[in-house]
Amino acid sequence: MKINKILLMVTPAFSVKKPREINPLPPVGLGYLASVIESMGIEVRIFDALVRGWDQEEEVNDEIIRIGLTDREIEDYLGDFNPDLVGINCQFSRQYKMYHHIFALIKKINPECITVAGGAHATVCPEEVLADPCCDFVLVGEGEDSFKELILALIKETNIETIDGLGWKANGKLNINEKRKWITDLDSISFPAYHLMELDRYFGIKFSHGERHRDRYAPIVTSRGCPAKCTFCTARMVWGNKYRMRSVDNVLKEMRLLEEQYGIEEIMFEDDNVTANPKRAKKLFSSMIEEGFNFIWDTPNGVGVWSIDEDLIDLMKRSGCIKLCFPVESGSQYVLDNIIKKPLNLSRVKQLIEHCRKINLNYKMFLVVGMPGEKIEDMWKSFRFAADCGCYAPHVSVATPYPGSQLYETCKKNGYFSREFTLDDLYIRSFLIKTPDWSENDLRKILLKGQIYFKYRMLVDDPGQFVKWFLSSLKKERRSELISYVKRTFFTRLVQSESINL
Repeated sequence: MKINKILLMVTPAFSVKKPREINPLPPVGLGYLASVIESMGIEVRIFDALVRGWDQEEEVNDEIIRIGLTDREIEDYLGDFNPDLVGINCQFSRQYKMYHHIFALIKKINPECITVAGGAHATVCPEEVLADPCCDFVLVGEGEDSFKELILALIKETNIETIDGLGWKANGKLNINEKRKWITDLDSISFPAYHLMELDRYFGIKFSHGERHRDRYAPIVTSRGCPAKCTFCTARMVWGNKYRMRSVDNVLKEMRLLEEQYGIEEIMFEDDNVTANPKRAKKLFSSMIEEGFNFIWDTPNGVGVWSIDEDLIDLMKRSGCIKLCFPVESGSQYVLDNIIKKPLNLSRVKQLIEHCRKINLNYKMFLVVGMPGEKIEDMWKSFRFAADCGCYAPHVSVATPYPGSQLYETCKKNGYFSREFTLDDLYIRSFLIKTPDWSENDLRKILLKGQIYFKYRMLVDDPGQFVKWFLSSLKKERRSELISYVKRTFFTRLVQSESINL
């Protein structure tokens, strides 16, 4: 079989209308795969249909829009390039309908084109993806080695059945090999093919996995996996159970490439936990200072609180860190220890955040409410803890039972789904869980009250910050946010008689 051209693709995406719940991110994962393919002497392109059509919206219904290139534009691109194989980045389970739509589009243009699915969704729901008659193969977990093996096997027409983490079809049956092999030497992997990622298309977009502060930004991944085993997380399915790190020298080399060849001014550490090994983290950030890089950077996925101290935070700021994201998840030590199972001491969190305030380093807190076994009072402990830390706008997620997580299995086993489970409901405000302790409507009320509580605490604890927030909300672009907040506040106080736990 001849495979002369390979296309790696990011699909358009569905989103609620306002505010959009997605934003484009340079596809580092596809960049790694592209480097592998280039090393095989095969022509390869990366095609991000989301960022290419970022200014294009198509209404799906009253609530949902499609963002990205149109079907016709995608068909024209496929027809012009005429790839022999297309790899689809199936990252988010809620986008599953879009993935299947694009598989069908590819086969419509060229029925002989081979289609391969990879990414987080394909990893945790391989049967769902592979059941599509227009999807030929699925790759589970990290794909650099397995993808190369698959391509070589197809070219040489040899046996594919022993390829690690491969899903395929035979005699009407779905076959999926368990993922057993993980790359131990991450330095052996070539840098992402940035020259194929069309970084200029992302430059200047205000939000890319959080708010960006420079026009020229790029993500970087320095490690894989996370030593924590949080019950709501599926990272172990994608990256395995062992935390693996690139050498500091290897990371610095990639940073020089980003700075010198692409003029990158801001980087996002996209590791699940860039500080998981504190000794290596200190060496990395010290080396960044010694190298004289002018990057600013942050940690969109958060850092492991258990692995950092004040000295490390000082190094992080000196090396360009502008914001630390603390994935605290809960203000109840009981919930952390027994339900989420995160190795985190809340008293330590307060000390570290106080140090951030002392050195004027911005910080953000992630919280999760609605875990089975959690009480309503535990949720209020989370809100009060965030406010006590001076964090009046934490990112509060409602626990979402992603397939592949322990949380999903708990909900399935105990009948905790508030309605029939579907992949369409996998977003952080789906309210998909109910327990004997609370209902999905209870969670909605708690979140509304929580917003009132945080603004009240800001007013009481830091009037200056409250005034700044209020004045910024009067600006045209944030006026609707303020009006919405006032409406919610009025509605909550009028309709609900329960205490707001001020």
